[in-house]
Amino acid sequence: MITRPTTEVLILDCCRELMDAILPALTDETLKLRLVMTETVLRNAAVRAAHETAWMFAETSDLMAYAAQVASGHESEPLRAAIAAAEAGPSDSLHLADVADRYERAGQAFAVALAVAQEAGAADLVAQARELLRARIATEKEVMATYAVVGR
Repeated sequence: MITRPTTEVLILDCCRELMDAILPALTDETLKLRLVMTETVLRNAAVRAAHETAWMFAETSDLMAYAAQVASGHESEPLRAAIAAAEAGPSDSLHLADVADRYERAGQAFAVALAVAQEAGAADLVAQARELLRARIATEKEVMATYAVVGR
């Protein structure tokens, strides 16, 4: 019995079933490989399911803070519009679609802010943006930590 039926737990339970019950019963090497690769994708999906909303919330805050910082020192109508668009949607909803939508709009505001910083020659702001992008990559690496291309 699963006493904590989160998406992560349900996916990991499926992974255990695939690896412990189904994989040993397979004799075809190609099917074994495909099953292991599928299990890896599912395991990564479990990591995402457990943390994705929190990651997007945190990164959205960082992206918006960066955009606001750039806007405070550099006059730009497109940046003001991008920030307004990012702030227009529901900010307190925990529904994944709403969180992802706000995250996407914050990413667009960040991209406009970075362009403004680059055009202004603001090396410190460009360096800050680079650090934000490094953090994003680190999160993606965390998600992909269990990914391994099997048989290649």
